[in-house]
Amino acid sequence: MLVKNIMTKKVVAIDPEMPIGDVYTLMEQRNIRHFPILEQSEGKSAKLVGIVSDRDIRTVGSDLSAQPEISLKDPVRRVMVQPVMTASPLDPVEESAKVLRTHKIGALPVVENDELVGIVTGIDFLDALVKMTGVEAASRLEIEVADRPNALADLIRAISVRGFSVYSVLTPQKDADSVSFVLRVNTIDGHGLARSLSEDGYNVLWPLPKNNL
Repeated sequence: MLVKNIMTKKVVAIDPEMPIGDVYTLMEQRNIRHFPILEQSEGKSAKLVGIVSDRDIRTVGSDLSAQPEISLKDPVRRVMVQPVMTASPLDPVEESAKVLRTHKIGALPVVENDELVGIVTGIDFLDALVKMTGVEAASRLEIEVADRPNALADLIRAISVRGFSVYSVLTPQKDADSVSFVLRVNTIDGHGLARSLSEDGYNVLWPLPKNNL
């Protein structure tokens, strides 16, 4: 999955001269936590010069402000973050998520050919993770089977005949005689499915029977 698949394309950008108080009001009205900041030069395309978050402006004018000389009437350029870390629409989501985590930032403007084309936030990456792992509306099962040809195919078939689909499969553990599969299955009743598979002889490692929890 690429950044272009999860980014917000209709970006609300602001001018660096907008008063900080107005930026805060706009954040409240639009329920937006990050604004890219574009500066327009005569005869040139608008250039990305900074980004501001609610965290950057929250303490302006308060007793907690690290910069007490800045007021809500000052232009947002005084508190914006620059230079700006950006992503490309063709970046893998895993790489961009790693940038957010490493630098402890909440959003990345998405730039293509020096033009702002989107923005991607930590929430967008969490949503992508849910889709990629099949967590949404699904149950996690871990099942140990004999290490033999078609073992996984037989397990998936046993699940499908019960009317469920397998969203994803991981193999966390394997030894000479057996292999464990972690599956995401489209049911909210993971315990019921686990009990049914156990009755068919499958060694269900998770979820545990409710009386064992």
